[in-house]
Amino acid sequence: MDKRTIAMIAIPLVLIIIIAMACTTSVPAGQVGVGSLFGKVETTPYAEGLNFKNPMTEVTLFDARQKTHLESMFVPSQDQLTTKFDISIQYRLIKEKAPQMLTETGTPKEVIDVHMIPLLRSQLRELGKSVRTAEEFYNQEIQQRIQQELLTALSILSSKGIKVEKLLIRDVILPKIITTAVIRKKEAAQAAEKAKEELKKFKVDQERKEAKAEAEKRAELIAAQKKKEVMLIEASGKLEAARIDAQALLVSAKAKAAANKVMIEALTLKGYIKLESMKYLKDFQKGNHVIIMDPNATSPLPFLNLDKK
Repeated sequence: MDKRTIAMIAIPLVLIIIIAMACTTSVPAGQVGVGSLFGKVETTPYAEGLNFKNPMTEVTLFDARQKTHLESMFVPSQDQLTTKFDISIQYRLIKEKAPQMLTETGTPKEVIDVHMIPLLRSQLRELGKSVRTAEEFYNQEIQQRIQQELLTALSILSSKGIKVEKLLIRDVILPKIITTAVIRKKEAAQAAEKAKEELKKFKVDQERKEAKAEAEKRAELIAAQKKKEVMLIEASGKLEAARIDAQALLVSAKAKAAANKVMIEALTLKGYIKLESMKYLKDFQKGNHVIIMDPNATSPLPFLNLDKK
């Protein structure tokens, strides 16, 4: 086969391939295609997969998968202080409204820039005006209220082909003057709490010391009381012993007196005198003298000197 024959076969084949490619379009998964011919948008979108079309039709793809838009903006409160909000919006484009979006707004990016972002900023600023002070933006209830009201406000975007599924406040950054005040307030609260704990500890220590002192005082009182009781018992014992001794002496004296009385009563006066004289006989004997007492005489007379040499 010569070159001319090959060229005659190849050229029509290439033309057929080019025309076939121009007459078809491939739409990736999760997307939808919108065709426009000479500026007129087709009302029926192209679904996922291979689609036949007019070779002159231009296809614009709309990604209908879930996406997240991150937005940061400053929101003023009633005290005229601005607080920075970082917000995440989860959304998806509505496939059925892709032709409408292309006709009324343009590409998917233009749809987001024209409809969603301005509405979000406007609604968030309006909600910020309902908050009295910037510091209240840290309140969990206020944040939840803002999230819910924003989500409700953005739900009207479905008419523009945007379905907002979730809205989250990722971060709230208060003005520097507020953060400084909050830090100082927190430090003061921590210092107060520390002082409170120290005071509590001091009170506990004081109570412990007072209890110890009271216990020691009670112990001293008990010891003094016991000592007093012991002394009283000892004194009582001594007093009782002295009483017993005195009573014994008194009994002895009484017995002696009674014995003397009996003896006196038993003897005559002369016999008593003689008896008393005999008591001193031994004393006279120590001087080697014997004195014979004559009871009938008025005075004793020496009778015999036993020591005479």
